[in-house]
Amino acid sequence: MSRQPTGQETKAVIALRDAVRDSRGIFLTAGIFGLAINILMLTGPLYMLQVYDRVLASQSIPTLVALTVLVAVLYTTLGFLDWIRQSIFTDAGSRFEDKLSDTAFEAVIAENMRDPGKLSDRTLSSLRVIRKFYSGPSLAAVFDIPFSPMFYAVLFMLHWAYGAWAIFGTVVLVILAIVNKQVSSKAVARAEELERGAQQTTMEVMRNVEVMEAMGMRGRLAQRWRGLSDESDEAIRKSSHSMGAFAASTKVFRLFLQSAILGLGAYLSIVGLSTPGAMIAASIIMGRAITPIQSVVTQWRTIVTAGTAWQMLKQQMESAPDEADSMDLPPIQGHLRLENVYSGPPSVKENTLRGITMELEPGDMLGVLGPSASGKSSLGRVILGLWPSRHGVVRIDGADVRSYSRDKLGPQIGYMPQQVDLFAGSVMENISRFDPEASPQDIVAAAQAAGCHHLILALPDGYNTPVGVGGSYLSAGQRQRVGLARALYKDPNFVILDEPNSNLDNAGDQALANALHALKQRGATTVIIAHRPNAIVHCTKLAVIESGELKAFGPRDEILPKVLPKGAVPGVRPAQPLRAADESDRANGDRQGTGQG
Repeated sequence: MSRQPTGQETKAVIALRDAVRDSRGIFLTAGIFGLAINILMLTGPLYMLQVYDRVLASQSIPTLVALTVLVAVLYTTLGFLDWIRQSIFTDAGSRFEDKLSDTAFEAVIAENMRDPGKLSDRTLSSLRVIRKFYSGPSLAAVFDIPFSPMFYAVLFMLHWAYGAWAIFGTVVLVILAIVNKQVSSKAVARAEELERGAQQTTMEVMRNVEVMEAMGMRGRLAQRWRGLSDESDEAIRKSSHSMGAFAASTKVFRLFLQSAILGLGAYLSIVGLSTPGAMIAASIIMGRAITPIQSVVTQWRTIVTAGTAWQMLKQQMESAPDEADSMDLPPIQGHLRLENVYSGPPSVKENTLRGITMELEPGDMLGVLGPSASGKSSLGRVILGLWPSRHGVVRIDGADVRSYSRDKLGPQIGYMPQQVDLFAGSVMENISRFDPEASPQDIVAAAQAAGCHHLILALPDGYNTPVGVGGSYLSAGQRQRVGLARALYKDPNFVILDEPNSNLDNAGDQALANALHALKQRGATTVIIAHRPNAIVHCTKLAVIESGELKAFGPRDEILPKVLPKGAVPGVRPAQPLRAADESDRANGDRQGTGQG
């Protein structure tokens, strides 16, 4: 068993802490380079000081040449160090993202499992924002600010008035920066939130574009999107105007400071307290001292966005649930037991299922019946551990389903949800569950078990046919049959099928019947959630759920007469296996292409 994190820290928090600790070491190195860079920034003003006060006074060309060569060497070193520091920041961002990308992805999955209705990727998007901040100019400006006192010290060495003027200007700039933060932070955060909402609405419209067009909803949805977009744009406009005003004020004041210090230097030179070279050098040095502050004010939106992203990333990491430690358990045989289970959607406090107790032996085939919204699909999610049980326990082969590693339990489970959505990729990749080591034999065997092998061969590129986002290039019936093949990949011993025949034609129904017959023959434990009676003809047991409660459970022949009127179940005899030739002939019954079938 893996070691449990100490205290209340989750693996996500530990990963975040380790990434921050690693960044601190990198930042220390970047700080050392920053010190060298800022010292070399004195090259220009000191060169001017020497040229005005020594070279022009002595009229020495060899001195001028020597100073110029020295300055060229120092500037070359400055450029090299600046490039190294920027590379350090870029590499630090890459390492930070690399260390947290897997954990952030898991946090996104956990967040969407808790509340699927949000369909959010905030954790990953926050990580991307921080990654870009590492590589941008803002971070370098922040790192340069601590070295400003060094320039003030040089100014005081030239004359105390230069240093006092520079400190006065810096204080004003800092006040402007603080006011800018107070005024713009909330506006920027609000603009970012509204922008994410507009983007999410756009994605929803794109996913349902056919429904929108078919029912004339384009205008209303466009108006809804436009409202969100305009609100976001207005927030961005206001925040940009505010920050633009502060940036312009900062720039103008900096220019005034540099011009005024020239006037101050001229006065000091006239009264004999300074020299023209010191005057020029003081102007350049003060400009260097206050430039980082101006850069921070100018890049304030980027800094605020990065800060908001950091807080959001930290919050999501801290709230991400830790996957329970798991043991290496033997392959599952299919024994299922629910013990007084209460459960519901993670984002809802009320229980959808109440007091569910049942048991299935390996090889049992359970049909789950009940009216719409009675909790049938919820039962499937709870059995799979997708929804946690708030009371009671779900056991597979005697072990709590939560004690299994998802990476080890998942490949042993076959699951087809009520709404079959495929992943962008080929038919082959979807059937193999994107297993990079999948063999063609296993993929074809799964398709044959689902009765869709010939249907797939009839597609434009056979098993290599792309299915589009969500499987949009296939008809609903084709998606369902490919989804069944995915569920049967590598002959799992435990299978849950939710409304497996909701979009099937007669050929698809017969193929499903064959697949269920094969599951029963090889002793796989199967749970079938159904409305249509012909989906339960192979079942050995039935469960009837109403309002989240188990009203009946037992052998099919005992339960069925109690819940359905006599003669209400046509064709109670299992369908006969379909000949391969018949399947080939009927494969074209599922019309191909988007929107067909």
